[in-house]
Amino acid sequence: MSRPQHHIAPRARLASAALGLGAVIALAGCSAGQVTETDTQVAAVSGGSGDVNNVGVRNAMLTFPEGQSRYTAGSSAPLQAVLINDGAQDDKLVQANSPFAQSVQIGQTTDLPAHTSLHALGQPQASSQPSEGAQPAQQPEQQPAQGSATSQRQVSITLNGLTQDITPGVTVPVTFVFAKSGPVTVQVPIAHDEGPRPEHGTGGGGHH
Repeated sequence: MSRPQHHIAPRARLASAALGLGAVIALAGCSAGQVTETDTQVAAVSGGSGDVNNVGVRNAMLTFPEGQSRYTAGSSAPLQAVLINDGAQDDKLVQANSPFAQSVQIGQTTDLPAHTSLHALGQPQASSQPSEGAQPAQQPEQQPAQGSATSQRQVSITLNGLTQDITPGVTVPVTFVFAKSGPVTVQVPIAHDEGPRPEHGTGGGGHH
């Protein structure tokens, strides 16, 4: 009786150890899968970024074309981005250009003092001045109409006269030129469509 029990005990210990090891491996694999999936998830569209000296462009995107699926050749595309100055000296956005546009208009605030930022909100600025190598006309700094972003200093940047159709997934090179830091070219995509998607709507109105 004692001899069979003596053999059974090590086997039971071995079996439970194997089960425990298998559970650890399974959990590790599951956990690794979760971490990988989470760590590689990014926003639907990542904006373009670039740096020159102590000045940078962050999350630059063309606003999604309202009511359309693309920007057509000849149309205008407002740009949204954040311009930052991490340096100790003041700077200024003096020009922007792109091979995909006949001109780029810059308006509102263009000064970029040390340790500040400028926000381009992707809204067209009809009275902006074309950026053709000359310094853009400085317009009076406007307070945002809605109080949600009243503390943000704003610049408007619009690509005019697009030379070809621009569809989601295409990146457009845009060069930002700063008075002291110089030029930096950023690959700019179209932003994600924030509008409602009818195909995912509720109800069965498709068959009437």
